Amino acid sequence: MANEMVRQENIQNALQQALKLFIENGIETTSMEMIARASGLSLRSIQNYFHTRTELYIALLSRGYALELKEMKAFFGSKEYQSRTGAEQVTSIVSTALNKSIEHADIVFCAAQIQRILSRTADEENPALLTGNSLYLMERLRSAFDKGIADGSIAQTVENELIDVKTIMLALVGIREQVAYASTNRILQNLFSPEATVKKYTRQMELVMKPPKEKN
Repeated sequence: MANEMVRQENIQNALQQALKLFIENGIETTSMEMIARASGLSLRSIQNYFHTRTELYIALLSRGYALELKEMKAFFGSKEYQSRTGAEQVTSIVSTALNKSIEHADIVFCAAQIQRILSRTADEENPALLTGNSLYLMERLRSAFDKGIADGSIAQTVENELIDVKTIMLALVGIREQVAYASTNRILQNLFSPEATVKKYTRQMELVMKPPKEKN
């Protein structure tokens, strides 16, 4: 038992150090030797924990997905979220996801890069490696959207003519990644503010979903 606890502690430490090095130096230029040194472990130990770089990538993504899912469930289970109208829930999902991508820009951008690397040898039996928690988030969006139509905060014509859950989700995935990239790129930071972009996009969502009689 004690040996297994040490093993798990070493694995988590190695994953944390790997993420830090990936962010600082780039994913494909970070060697297993560098990760071993940063972790205070031998190269053999790292290779015992992760037989290939792919195994390391998978473990790192899985760790991130698990932490993110825990935060999501707490968010969706809160009384504050549950008390909102459907339209308010949709916009809160969008704004929270995008603001998280600013708050954890390096991690989000790094995860997107790892997903691209893994997509070169995509495992069709394990699509979660490339989609993460997107399917779960899409289910919550669908629930919020349905609630909005039922409570009248989202016009039925919106889903038929303007946007639907799939459209929102596709845009959210792309914008989330782009916002994270912009937040880590000094040149883009000088061109526009990611925070202002998130606010404007969220406001656009609010205006699109309003029933016709409420629109200015």
